[in-house]
Amino acid sequence: MKKSKFIAYAALATLGTGILGAGVASAHGLFWNASSPEQIAANQLTAFQNEAAMLGISVDELKSEWAQGKSLIEIAQANGITKEQLQQKMKDARLAQIKTSLQALVTNGVITQAQADARLQSIQNNQATHPGRRGGMGMGMGMGL
Repeated sequence: MKKSKFIAYAALATLGTGILGAGVASAHGLFWNASSPEQIAANQLTAFQNEAAMLGISVDELKSEWAQGKSLIEIAQANGITKEQLQQKMKDARLAQIKTSLQALVTNGVITQAQADARLQSIQNNQATHPGRRGGMGMGMGMGL
């Protein structure tokens, strides 16, 4: 009898934890950093603008090609840009983005200029050491930069 009460209480506690966990997950979206529809739209528009600029075409042209299911490499190749050229353009754009992010951290007093310079050098060294991979082009430490 005691064993069945113990199992019942354990099951109740487990069920309660599951319900509480589901409530927390739903309050914050499925994941803690879920984006709103507005954020998703803004991020996609920014991506379209950046990719169109990189390819030297209009945003509307890029959207049209994208809507037809074409990949970025297919759109690039249709506009006379090789895969290697596209990869270099993407690498250059990412490096510029990292520099901007590091400068924002310096400007806001989060890190020093020396720390930003050291981090940039580390990222560039890692990229040179691991070509073909992201090779440390991210900021790391889950910062999403």
